[in-house]
Amino acid sequence: MLRTRLLTAALAIPGIWLITAYLPPHLFAGFIMAVTAVGLLEYFVMAVPEHGVERAAGILWGLVVASGVAVGRPEMWGAGVALAVAGGLVVAIGRPNDLAGGVGRLGLSLLGILYVGFFTPHFVLMREGLGWRWVLFTVFVAMGSDSGGYFTGRYLGRHKLAPAISPSKTVEGAIGAVAGAMLIAAVCRLGFIPTLGAREALVLGGVVSVLAQFGDLCESALKRAFGAKDSGWIIPGHGGILDRLDSLLFPVVFAYYYALLPRA
Repeated sequence: MLRTRLLTAALAIPGIWLITAYLPPHLFAGFIMAVTAVGLLEYFVMAVPEHGVERAAGILWGLVVASGVAVGRPEMWGAGVALAVAGGLVVAIGRPNDLAGGVGRLGLSLLGILYVGFFTPHFVLMREGLGWRWVLFTVFVAMGSDSGGYFTGRYLGRHKLAPAISPSKTVEGAIGAVAGAMLIAAVCRLGFIPTLGAREALVLGGVVSVLAQFGDLCESALKRAFGAKDSGWIIPGHGGILDRLDSLLFPVVFAYYYALLPRA
């Protein structure tokens, strides 16, 4: 397991760098949209495995929302959300013997559409609006958090963090995750994003780590609620796309809007 994780990371880090820094804008957007599509598929297979109509509609409207976010058209993603709500209610009303189930599946569908379809394309917004350095900073710091938490928890973990949700996570691992993220944030600042102040980079690293860990716990909670061990199998040693996105979605949204804040 450890060897597989290390091999995957060794291939992923330079791959992420090349994709983020050098891929033309339209190809980068296409890559993120492909990731979003796989994430939506994984989510809806877990959330509504026996309801093909809701599953297909959720993936469709999730892609509409994602496309609207990626191209900066709020009217497009707003229409996608509105139509998802209206369509879900039509399906629920059309099955009067299962109204509670239909409304419940509509809620699950909206969660997936927003969680995957709205959050993920913020990578495109960040690259187009702030530059590739911010994308790499956010991704690498989140990866540093994950690695710091994994190794600290593996060798020093004693106290469970949230045993009902993720039994393997420990308080010591969470602290190690913050330390790892802050270390990588400092390295990134020196390496390619010198516009950040030293203290700002460290604080951002800590915040990204907390959000990454919260996202990881949220996805673990979803998998437990859906009765799934992993969201998929596409990434060796890590599971599915959602098992990797979970620690990136909250940080990328936070970092994007934080970077847009006016500086004094």
